[in-house]
Amino acid sequence: MGSLYKDIKNALSKDQPFALAMIVSHKGSTPGTSGSWMLVRQDKTIAGTIGGGLVEAKVMNACVGMMDKAQSQIKAFHLDQALKAGMDMICGGSLGVWLRSFVPPFSKEFLNAFEIIAEIENKGESALVITRISGDTVQVPVVLKNSHNDPGASILPEDLLADAAGRAFSGPGLSCQVYGQDLYIIQPLIPRQTLYICGAGHVGYQLGQMAHITDFSTVIIDDRPEFADPARFPHARQVKIVPGFNPVFDGFNVDENSYIAILTRGHLYDQIVLEQALYTRAAYIGMIGSRKKRELIYGNLMDKGISKQALDAVYSPIGTAIKAQTPAELAVSILGELILVRATHKKS
Repeated sequence: MGSLYKDIKNALSKDQPFALAMIVSHKGSTPGTSGSWMLVRQDKTIAGTIGGGLVEAKVMNACVGMMDKAQSQIKAFHLDQALKAGMDMICGGSLGVWLRSFVPPFSKEFLNAFEIIAEIENKGESALVITRISGDTVQVPVVLKNSHNDPGASILPEDLLADAAGRAFSGPGLSCQVYGQDLYIIQPLIPRQTLYICGAGHVGYQLGQMAHITDFSTVIIDDRPEFADPARFPHARQVKIVPGFNPVFDGFNVDENSYIAILTRGHLYDQIVLEQALYTRAAYIGMIGSRKKRELIYGNLMDKGISKQALDAVYSPIGTAIKAQTPAELAVSILGELILVRATHKKS
């Protein structure tokens, strides 16, 4: 599930009322699972989702009904026979949903807190977003990165800090915890997988649009300013011009949470990028082109000391076999392969 912190920050900055709905527990067959969340505006437009269907509509109505004032509650939503019929579900289930409304005017503290969260997310860093609920009062969220050393950590219970240091809240879902007399909603901020698209031509452009929809954080790299243009990639985390694609990954943390798609305009640049990619820890390296082109590049790299074992791990020709022809179809093919590798990587 993608993040909504940018949407939250925009609504706060424009003094627009809204509500958040976050699944904190689920039982049985439900459309969404713990950690799913959405932002609901007064006109019932949303960002994000908790699974869709009639139960989401009921949650949306509940959110709109809360927007007369800032408030918070955890509410159960049960999938009765009518809901199950509307969702074509055989088994019933129930959701525990944390509903929280935001009504202007908003304090500077709220704005600053969500700006910090959005910045951490944009940098691809990990953190815990902790909201303290004391009676009917919802406090400004505390962002916890390094436990005791973080601003705001001093107001948190020592037991909570110890649990955070012990990574008790490292999963993807929200956690509701009681410490003393207060309830704490703890939401892990987990970095999205970063997709490095090396080559911003027709296929790279289409892949950049689709990768955003499927929750990849994208970095676009090309040597041509007219292609590596932030205006062409409004959802990209970063767009960078690298003359000659060398050094292509300088300044980036290409780790096991990274994916590399090599889509440059020629054999030479593909080889230059691939050679550098093989010295990273990326979970996925894919290169576009025919098998003939692949064998030529692989031969050149083995002559330079790259092992056959390393090259065998490269996905080339890139993408799933769906007889793709157009740039958009090729992007769909590549994205399908990326999603499969990401899911397999998470499972392992």
